[in-house]
Amino acid sequence: MKRHPWKKQSNLPIDDFFLMLAGTFKKILFSVLVFYSSQLFAEDFDIEISGSVQSGYKLYDHYSFSPYFDQDSTQEFFSVARIIVEGDIYDQHSYELHAVQAYDYSNVKTGVGGRDVSMLSVDLSDNWINDADRSAHSYIDRANIKFSVQDLDIQVGRLATSFGKPTFWNLFDYYGSPYLGQEYKAGIDAVKIDKAVGNFSGLTAVLNEQNVLTSSGSYLENSAVQSYQWLGSKEETGYLLRGYTNYHDIDYALLYKREPEGHRLGLEMDGEWGPINMYDEITYLWGTETISMPDSYQGNLVKNYFMNVLGASYRFDNELQLTAEHLFNGVGDSDNLDASDVRLKNGVSTSLNSHLSAASLSYEFTPLLIGRYDTKVAWADSSNQHNFSFHRSVTDNTDFVIGGQMNFGKRPNGTSWQNPNIQSEFGRLSSTYYVELKHYF
Repeated sequence: MKRHPWKKQSNLPIDDFFLMLAGTFKKILFSVLVFYSSQLFAEDFDIEISGSVQSGYKLYDHYSFSPYFDQDSTQEFFSVARIIVEGDIYDQHSYELHAVQAYDYSNVKTGVGGRDVSMLSVDLSDNWINDADRSAHSYIDRANIKFSVQDLDIQVGRLATSFGKPTFWNLFDYYGSPYLGQEYKAGIDAVKIDKAVGNFSGLTAVLNEQNVLTSSGSYLENSAVQSYQWLGSKEETGYLLRGYTNYHDIDYALLYKREPEGHRLGLEMDGEWGPINMYDEITYLWGTETISMPDSYQGNLVKNYFMNVLGASYRFDNELQLTAEHLFNGVGDSDNLDASDVRLKNGVSTSLNSHLSAASLSYEFTPLLIGRYDTKVAWADSSNQHNFSFHRSVTDNTDFVIGGQMNFGKRPNGTSWQNPNIQSEFGRLSSTYYVELKHYF
């Protein structure tokens, strides 16, 4: 009888799982009771409770390259439960609390990837299981209060924030990819201040703690992510400043953001050209530290460089929506993709190559069935990526999703992950296929 690779490790500790859920819901119940008790002291205290539960299965279809993969395919099961408590206080202030319980089981060689905690000042999580192939933990994803006084808003706590119009490459996004495919933006510990100046202009400031790269440190050979990881960093206050306005029906925004690797200055423009929405985001990073690459590579880990994202979108009369973007990445190095891969996995670059283009299509077949497709192409090596998904509403509160990602291009041909000899942007990636069931309440 044929044995499936995931079945021989599928004896999950049911008792631990239910203890994990019990502990999580005790915390959620405590939080809810605190909010309800506050109604005794505030007549105009409003509270709403909602949430979601999503479970899924993902199959990774690998290519033959032993430094990266020891199996032809690997699999992952995941489940995420989210409780959302939010409301208004005296019609002037608001609060938000997201409590999350996540479970992940995987036989992926690189282990279970966790969420990014680099911009969290306080540990609000519990790790129930943290094994090589399983992880289960609860955490507070958002917990903030927003104070509103006339044209001034101040938001304090763990909050979700992001700026920028681009769909594929948002240069001012704090967290680029969601943990376990969640549609909710992850929170950071920060203070956010919004000041309106007229009807279409204003100023925004975000202050948070972050790890800033320093030139003193060393590299770790991290087999989990299969790359060298730079360990030299220090904690500093990060901040983002944004001013925006509208002139002749075109939105303009000037941004400054302290990045872990330097200082980023950017300009955004967003407007309509007839029926087509056009936008452009250009940035320059400067003030980087001199950090040499690992011994087997040439050049530096970071440098000063320009980036630009030019995009356009159009909605047809038949509900078909088309979006296209082009990325210029000044730190991309098409002649040394191994070095570019080190930069990417250290979080200081968004792609291996300098020029990439992307396009997406979204179409509503029926009110209950939506299809999405997008593709990316790297100009230098002609490798390409294709993502597709179908979203079917099963009931008013339940969605079924099926989709995948296929990557094509020349494969690495090196002898180790330290020197993989990467040949293309997307040829280094496995193809993935997944199904998800989402329920909202």
